[in-house]
Amino acid sequence: MKKKRRLLQSDAFWGLTAALLVILQFWWLPGEDGSASDSYSTTVDGKLGLYRTLSQLFPQVERDALLVVPEDRACLVLTSPDRYPNDQEQSQLYNFVYNGGTLVFAPNWDDPECEMRSLGIHTTARLLSDSTTATPTMPLAVPATPAGSFEMPAEAVDTETEAEAPTKSASELEMDAIPPNAAEAPGQSTLPAGTDENNENQISSREEMLKKKTPGLTPAPGLETSPEELEEFSTPGETVDASSDLVDGSVEWNSSADLQVPAYLATETLVTSTSDRVEVATWPMGSGRVVACSSPDIFSNRSMLYRNSRRLAVRLVERGYLHGHEDSSQQTPIVLSEYFNASDSYAQTGVLLSPSLRIGTLQLVLVAVLGIWLAFYRFGPAQQVSTLQRRSLTESAQAVGNLQYRLNDGGAVIRSYLEYIRSQLRRRYGSIVRLDQPEALATRAGMNVDEVRDRLAEAQMLAETVQLSPDRTAASLRWLAAFQHRLSGTRDEKVT
Repeated sequence: MKKKRRLLQSDAFWGLTAALLVILQFWWLPGEDGSASDSYSTTVDGKLGLYRTLSQLFPQVERDALLVVPEDRACLVLTSPDRYPNDQEQSQLYNFVYNGGTLVFAPNWDDPECEMRSLGIHTTARLLSDSTTATPTMPLAVPATPAGSFEMPAEAVDTETEAEAPTKSASELEMDAIPPNAAEAPGQSTLPAGTDENNENQISSREEMLKKKTPGLTPAPGLETSPEELEEFSTPGETVDASSDLVDGSVEWNSSADLQVPAYLATETLVTSTSDRVEVATWPMGSGRVVACSSPDIFSNRSMLYRNSRRLAVRLVERGYLHGHEDSSQQTPIVLSEYFNASDSYAQTGVLLSPSLRIGTLQLVLVAVLGIWLAFYRFGPAQQVSTLQRRSLTESAQAVGNLQYRLNDGGAVIRSYLEYIRSQLRRRYGSIVRLDQPEALATRAGMNVDEVRDRLAEAQMLAETVQLSPDRTAASLRWLAAFQHRLSGTRDEKVT
């Protein structure tokens, strides 16, 4: 006889789950690792342009993705982290700054709420003013540029330069404006003001159009995003003009956060907006210094395309760098922190999904799924199932009685039956009538009060007796059953 074969629904579920775990080991569905705004990113909000520019201007510029703070004295640049430091990491940052280090901080664009009390840093969501236009922003990558090479658009370079080097990088343009000895004299402005004037006069209309855009609004080719989607999935920001003594002229400032300047510290304002808001401030902290910004956009690749924004970003980092040279002749490095970005922000159990452990984790989960599947579905021939008829309640009572007879312990049976009477009284009368009230029980059962009192007292004594004989147990249970029967409302049976 041919057996009928069919795929069970449970088998299909376990099979698809196992196949999905195998696929995830080769193609991680949540996407690529890394942050869209770190110093490796070529997106509009990335910091690769800042890293390349600082590397050309300062003797030692590093990236650090393994330590919260550098081991030695340094200028730590922490801008747009994917997650903010916890209490223990804030304590490490405080000790680093207090012992002579410098921290340059800017909050995340999409998460402007940040508070680090030990360092005096506090940013809140920006309250948009009536005189400015709020534009929702949303980080979008620019795939036209290869990874690892941040380049200026060809329209932003003058005609003569474009003929010689059509892919001139932003760091090379910054070198045209800033000499290599940018940090020789503390407190002095070392950036010449007019070097890039020819380039600024020859910028095309495309650059003027880009200057009107806020960070992250450059869409990828073929990707159209409606304004309603931008407002739903993005953080609103404000575009204002800002001024600073560090650069000449005004700078376009895009921000989604407000910087709360601590009143208990000797703060110095570095950048202010036209609405008299403090956008960048600095204050001493022990032997070190904190430079806090309200927006990470000034350090982004987009800002590196414009002269004043580029100069201001370098000046802000230079301010922290010069503080490390005031009382030391040793070269202190500039460290761009990548510890808090997505590629290194796995914490607690999330480390199991980090790039280094993800494949092993998926393989362990696959083994667990196969094991559960093996236990869930029985392999081999079908078992013979025999269905037995249910026994009657009388047979069950006889079996329990025989067991109690063999145990020769009737006190436990009487004790259980007394507890059953108590539960019935509580359910029928609540707390008004209890088993220790023979007068009320006799009235409700229509029995003699003395008889009820004596028989209940005897039952209580027998319940505590060990090795009670079956005949005394049966007599007591027979009376208790009749008594319970009369309490339930049946009066035609005589209690013996």
